[in-house]
Amino acid sequence: MPDDTGVPVPAVLLIAGSGPTDRNGDNVHVEGSIGTLSYLADVLARRGVASLRYDKSGTGATELDPKTDPAELGHDVYLHEAAAAANFLADRPGIENSGIGLVGHSQGALVALALATDKAGEVPPITSMGLVQPQTARTLDIMMRQVAGLVESGQLVDVDGVDLVSSLNRTVDQIRTSGTIPNDLPEPLRSIGMVPAGATMLATQDELDPIAMAASLPSSMAVFTSCSAKDMQVRCVDVAGLNDVLAQTKLSTTHLETANHVLKDVGDQPSTGAEYGEPLPFAQQFTDAFESWISAR
Repeated sequence: MPDDTGVPVPAVLLIAGSGPTDRNGDNVHVEGSIGTLSYLADVLARRGVASLRYDKSGTGATELDPKTDPAELGHDVYLHEAAAAANFLADRPGIENSGIGLVGHSQGALVALALATDKAGEVPPITSMGLVQPQTARTLDIMMRQVAGLVESGQLVDVDGVDLVSSLNRTVDQIRTSGTIPNDLPEPLRSIGMVPAGATMLATQDELDPIAMAASLPSSMAVFTSCSAKDMQVRCVDVAGLNDVLAQTKLSTTHLETANHVLKDVGDQPSTGAEYGEPLPFAQQFTDAFESWISAR
């Protein structure tokens, strides 16, 4: 919460990206502190906006039921917990009753769009949306593009690239038609989650199309998007495509130069992902653009 003003304040729900990411934006697979969500919360508080962060299922204090079968776990668990958090935030004392904003980072942007387009159950009115380094395509389309890129660049050794891409394409078709994954895929595909136990999660994630959802947002929606030349996970050309379908909204966008995917400033160095947990400063260029949007919403 920002400092007590004696009057209700606007509020924003912060939604983390993919993987085991907690309320701070930290990931159990990354050594050190990423801290992206706690940083965003601090920026919002400085501008008089309350925010709520939460541990995704399976992280921090939000444990999965030990009886849960991972093979039956779908992406809807993340949609439902985000919807519950949105309703919890809107009901807090001291929060404006006109609605709340959503800010999603990376795959969290996909969840934010789902909440705003009635794909996650009942939620309070959504008045604004920040899509920070957002997922811009269906999940399986992204995986196909990434694998094709690895093959074309020669980064996969001892693998027949043509056969690998063909196998992936067949598997994507199978996921989209039957929601299943064969158990005999080559290791490069298994290593990115193409295993039978992950079929339900991938199939339900892939049902969400960020472009289609963004195109259905109302013209009254204040939207912020960001991308960066140093982001190794989200390309600015793809965010530009998302911006095209957001043109009917009140859109503000920023093109960052030295921020990595988690918004830390890498200067003139390339981002490899290995630096995500390092104590680097967050990019001032993003802070300035985000604060301007917050003030203008």
